[in-house]
Amino acid sequence: MNRRTLLRGVAAGSIVPATYVGTAAVASESNETPVSVRIVEASETVAGGDLLEWTVEVENQTDRSARPTLEYFVDGDPAGSVTLTVDPGETERPFSSSYRTEPVARDEDVTLRVEANGDADERTVRLLGVEELDGERRFPDRELAVQPETTVHFEVGGTDPDASQTTVWWVNGERVGDTLASPWQAVYYVEQAAHYWQETFDTAGTHDVVAGVEIDGEQYRASWTVTVTPDGLAEPTIEGARPEPGTLEADRDETTTLEVDVADPDENLERVVWWLSQADVILGESEVSGATDTATLTVDGGFCHTCHIIPWVITSDGTFAGDSVWQAVDPTIGTGDAELDLTITATNDPVDAGEILEVTADCENTGTEPVEQSVDLIVGHDPQRVDTRTVAVDGGATETVVLEFETAVVSRTQTFPVRVEGPDDSDERTVEVIGTEAAAPELDVTITGVNDPVDAGELLEVTVDCENAGDQELTRSVDLIVGHDPTLVDSRSVTVAAERSETVVLEFETAPVPNDQSFPVRVETDGSTDERTVQVWGTGG
Repeated sequence: MNRRTLLRGVAAGSIVPATYVGTAAVASESNETPVSVRIVEASETVAGGDLLEWTVEVENQTDRSARPTLEYFVDGDPAGSVTLTVDPGETERPFSSSYRTEPVARDEDVTLRVEANGDADERTVRLLGVEELDGERRFPDRELAVQPETTVHFEVGGTDPDASQTTVWWVNGERVGDTLASPWQAVYYVEQAAHYWQETFDTAGTHDVVAGVEIDGEQYRASWTVTVTPDGLAEPTIEGARPEPGTLEADRDETTTLEVDVADPDENLERVVWWLSQADVILGESEVSGATDTATLTVDGGFCHTCHIIPWVITSDGTFAGDSVWQAVDPTIGTGDAELDLTITATNDPVDAGEILEVTADCENTGTEPVEQSVDLIVGHDPQRVDTRTVAVDGGATETVVLEFETAVVSRTQTFPVRVEGPDDSDERTVEVIGTEAAAPELDVTITGVNDPVDAGELLEVTVDCENAGDQELTRSVDLIVGHDPTLVDSRSVTVAAERSETVVLEFETAPVPNDQSFPVRVETDGSTDERTVQVWGTGG
């Protein structure tokens, strides 16, 4: 099984909006009112692998409102877009944008370009070459040849455990993933002291793989050249398993021994890494060698109910194979019609920045049989799992679980969503963290209405109340951000007199998808935010 099926099986088709990858569909009907767009700030030089940042300005010199879509490109590659409204005679600056550059070996120039309603502006940015990592921290060797449809496991070794390290991966110039691609990335780094990527090479010819590594703010690169040829290296294989593959009954009070027979036609077996799905943990590692060998793992205390045991076979050449061999079933837990309904009953917010935020949830078993499940705490507008607890609930009973995480030390007060999630259900709330410094007077934004549910392809409208509780007039931009992969799709400027409120309507056009879907929409301005979950009815096609 390659990384696409093992690690990314739930990534596709999960969001309704159509404007959120590169220069996809405009968020509303095109308004071709002439506007002038220019880049007012941009990085002059950027270390390869670092963020290229820029700010643009769009001016409407006509006597009617304009609603342009600003599209960004770096060397012709889409780098995002934003749609906003510009009133007659006004000039607007959307939030600054950024683009993760590829780490290059030598200095080169790239072109930053913005387009809007027929107007455009460009800047040339110098991309600085960065140092190649030591060969000892790069796995496998820098050059290798493999047969078509072979998966290769790449690694970048970790540095001092006290250092901050992130890794972003490119294949043939296309960014394909990073250290936040899945929880397994973080687990692997802790257990194996390395960041990894797995890529399956289908097309004959030469392919370039590059890892951009940031260590305490400094940029480095690791690179490989992979040649796909019929006489190259082949994947290893899992030839047999004991107990028999399939359902594995494993009582939590027992010791279980697992074995897999592995083979490599190139005689370079090196190791087997044993994963437990759902719990997202590495159970252990077994050394193997030669052309054929047997990897053995002994586990005390059983496995989580319904979790899959997935051996990864890795050769010294980097060729890879991995698949789910067993699904663990606790024989003391009945299957029946058991299902857990999750409800957040309390949070201890607001909390001061840097303190522990606690989220209390009820787990109700709506069936008649006992059930055991993992419950996750997922936080932030860029969702991240920060805590997991296992809960066992008898049929018809309810158990309470408390999940927690340590908030970041930030200067400004922030609000963001927290979600508890299990295999059967989820629940979400918005929480507040009090910043270390008092914020300047700002607008308080509240979503007062949404026209959902709407049919896929129709315009979704979000009505927002903007309250100024201060003693002076404020002018601020109010942004609409949508999706589980948050994307800015609309922005309006609003001026509110002291101790007054104004209403603004933001909108975007949903994509014509066949399935019913729900996703978050968030309105945001400096110092305030509000969020709702909306429903879009699919076309049924």
